[in-house]
Amino acid sequence: MAESSVYNPLVFPLLLDKKRIFRIKYISRIVFLIFFISSLSAESYWVRYGWQAFKNAGDAQSFSLGQTQTAAFGGAASVLQNPAHANNSFNQYLYAHQNRFAGLVNSDLIAFPTLKRFRNPVKMVLFHEGVSQIPDTRDILLDWGLDGIPGTGDAGENNGQLDEGERLDAEKVSYFRQSQWGVHLSSTWQLNRWTIGVGMKGFFHALAEHFATGIGIDVGATSSFWKGNTFGLVLTDATTSFLVWDNGTVERFSPELFTGIAQEIGFEKISLRFKCMVDIALNPFGKSVDDDLHLRKMGGRYRAGLEVQYKKIALRFGRGLNALNSAGLGLDWRQAAIHYAFTSSTQSAMLGDSHLISFSFDPKWLVSKVGKLL
Repeated sequence: MAESSVYNPLVFPLLLDKKRIFRIKYISRIVFLIFFISSLSAESYWVRYGWQAFKNAGDAQSFSLGQTQTAAFGGAASVLQNPAHANNSFNQYLYAHQNRFAGLVNSDLIAFPTLKRFRNPVKMVLFHEGVSQIPDTRDILLDWGLDGIPGTGDAGENNGQLDEGERLDAEKVSYFRQSQWGVHLSSTWQLNRWTIGVGMKGFFHALAEHFATGIGIDVGATSSFWKGNTFGLVLTDATTSFLVWDNGTVERFSPELFTGIAQEIGFEKISLRFKCMVDIALNPFGKSVDDDLHLRKMGGRYRAGLEVQYKKIALRFGRGLNALNSAGLGLDWRQAAIHYAFTSSTQSAMLGDSHLISFSFDPKWLVSKVGKLL
């Protein structure tokens, strides 16, 4: 087959060298093994929010833009939106603290500098999300029937419903905690004009006395077709990510397809830069009432972001997949940066607003500064 003299960047080349073929085979075997293991259990349920903690994780820079980073790179936490962003060099430690729903949910995230001991760049992100003081209302119903006396066998006794004459025993209310831990490892390969990224993620979920563990894979790609442009594609949970609970129950999380485009416009003479970005998320397995658009049998949602940067100061606005608006402010000194994000809650939800602050620093720069002070 003769190679075409005209290159089409939208089509992946069919002829690959032996090293790339070996890598693809190696990755495909891992994907198949995970999928095979996940299908062994007989008791399995499809859920929509089983891996929601990975969608909630991020830094202030990401959340202020509505997490619209399928195509746009914006720091180390961007690999959670598209593993192909691991190709961008980031030599800083990133820490982010998130306070959501007026303090009901708290989370922390740490992203490490690019690991350069491997042939390809590797990025690692760790995060934790916790909810405390969740009331346990099981076994607090005094299910004594209409006469309010236990053991008489009258109408309504032990029927599991709050009937007239019955009450709840507030002294029996106990509290438990939910904790979720996640790790995300990503790496990239170059394929002509495309950057291909694979992200492997592990998950541990503890809910009261129960716990679950899971593993999943995201696959993404980015490319650029003109000056200032970036185009991105991501298939999250490509192997139907799953959680295996301690009682043997398996929760499956269906894949989701993201496509995004970002455009940067800069004015060097006045140090002003604009960056616009839009993502569309498609659910291949159906529609829902909160979709923004319908494409045949698939439902879709969109998110968008705008960043305006003047010298070291960045002002950001965003709209997430949950239709919540966000805004943020950032200061970047190259060797260190600090960012803040604010997400408003809908009046009908009455869950309270969310705040997120994050900062990053170059360890070598910090050591040099400390050395000068000493």
